[in-house]
Amino acid sequence: MNTAQAGSGNLFFMLMIIVIMVMIFWSGRGQKKREAERQARVDALQKGDEIILPGGVVGTVVGFKDNAVEVKVSENVKLTVLKSGIVGFRTNATPANQGGTK
Repeated sequence: MNTAQAGSGNLFFMLMIIVIMVMIFWSGRGQKKREAERQARVDALQKGDEIILPGGVVGTVVGFKDNAVEVKVSENVKLTVLKSGIVGFRTNATPANQGGTK
């Protein structure tokens, strides 16, 4: 009886390790997918696009320099930020503009 209990304990331990490995694989896969989508959007930036910077600062792209973007955040304020510092993208489309009805 002791051997049967030890065998079931080992089986449970092995199953837990497999479940944990699958969870780690899935979470890493989703993160890589999101990062690839973000990088594709950064690479496709054009003048006039609105972006979100750390801290919630929203600005409009006005130019490009090597690995950086010039962003207009106010009438007389322009910032130069690294492309890696862009945390989000703002779209001007609203449900009404997309043809949705309420």
